Amino acid sequence: MQVGIDFGTSNTSVAVCGPRGTSLLELEPGSTSIPTAVFYGLDSGEYAVGSMALSEYESGEEGRLMRSIKSVLGSALIEEATEVGSRRLPFRDVIAHFLRRVIADAERLMGQRVQSVIQGRPVSFNDKHADLDQRGQTILESCLHEAGVADVEFLFEPVAAARSVVFPCGREKLIFVIDIGGGTSDFSVVRISDDNSEFDVLGSAGLYIGGNDFDHKLSFFELSRLFGNWETLELNGLPAPSGPYSTLSDWKSLNKLYTRETQKQISWMILNSPNSKAIRAFDHLVRNHEAHAYAKRTEQIKIGLSDTDQQVFTYDTPDAYLELLVARKTFEALIDDAVSRMDAVAMECLVRAGVSPDQVTDIVMVGGSTFIPLVQARLAGRFGNATLSANDRFGAVAKGLARHGAATGKV
Repeated sequence: MQVGIDFGTSNTSVAVCGPRGTSLLELEPGSTSIPTAVFYGLDSGEYAVGSMALSEYESGEEGRLMRSIKSVLGSALIEEATEVGSRRLPFRDVIAHFLRRVIADAERLMGQRVQSVIQGRPVSFNDKHADLDQRGQTILESCLHEAGVADVEFLFEPVAAARSVVFPCGREKLIFVIDIGGGTSDFSVVRISDDNSEFDVLGSAGLYIGGNDFDHKLSFFELSRLFGNWETLELNGLPAPSGPYSTLSDWKSLNKLYTRETQKQISWMILNSPNSKAIRAFDHLVRNHEAHAYAKRTEQIKIGLSDTDQQVFTYDTPDAYLELLVARKTFEALIDDAVSRMDAVAMECLVRAGVSPDQVTDIVMVGGSTFIPLVQARLAGRFGNATLSANDRFGAVAKGLARHGAATGKV
């Protein structure tokens, strides 16, 4: 059996293509995508993935939760290890464990062994270092082989997204794909013939910025003010150190908050600013291991601002009730530079493809961050002659990977 795997920074999906068409597998009851998360229990030595990983962590079980594990593929961290109790676990093993469990679930659901995988990958795991980019794919392939997969083929995620859409016959299509994931943003220009028989990729480009960077900006520059970021300490007049708040704002680094070094920093802050309710609330958050709940709430604020002009963030402790009203215009100002960088790479993609904006006939958008009004306006606004496809923005990549395998005879 062959499957298409969209191993995402935030969520992961698996699709198959069969006689009845292309379908996403229900990896968890009622859900065709699962959080890209792994939880290792300290006592049992066992691990859980997806929503089960989050549930075990939130239940208070002692252990180590890891999210955004895909993002380490494009960084030097992939050669390092993380502490899980008394043992050190290489990051590449964490990725292999996650994929092994996902593939095992797919085999259980289909009743067949997965022998071949069409694996999605960003246009660039790292847009600044070519060696890290290539190493990211090599390590991801080795993790799939460790999971028992014999044959692995890679396809750019935005190209897979274009594959997922069934376009009408009778006209040639020049498609611009905008794929904003948690860790990367990718763009492709694809030409599809009038009878849908020919599929040509004219150009692709990508960068190492995605929806998690929006979360980071929202957290570090806005929400973390509630917890003492940017405060001046009362007794020594020094600014509160920004390091712990930067860690709080980074999905993949949250567990560093629970190290002895970080907790000593927070204790020092309290000692030098004993009347700060904000810093004491930060201490409460860390001592109660609520960083992942905070990050999840930050993401919810971001999502909510796509539909409303403002959202309210609240946090309650025995000593204080914290509340902050976040306006969409504030959020858009925070992410404006990141969106501009995405826009520049989108234009670079068009140049590589030799296509002007007015030639594009269709736009395919993928990823939850494409619902952000500023993103839609900036990245899709220049295509005045194009039709915005009503595709599945969350399942498009996995479906397209499966269809690509079927179309190229790799089933």
